[in-house]
Amino acid sequence: MSEKLKKAAFTKQQFLASRQRPGVERDILAAVLEDDKSYTIAEADKLIEDFLNKEAR
Repeated sequence: MSEKLKKAAFTKQQFLASRQRPGVERDILAAVLEDDKSYTIAEADKLIEDFLNKEAR
């Protein structure tokens, strides 16, 4: 992945429209990303990881 792409920020809609995320990850992003914010790929990956590591209630 290029440095430029690593630093690029994307909206929730762009992440959800991307083919880079399989179904489960896309569902997690739909739940955790805010509509009016932009996120880097690293930030989105961290949010997915945090979500998957949460303890079930």
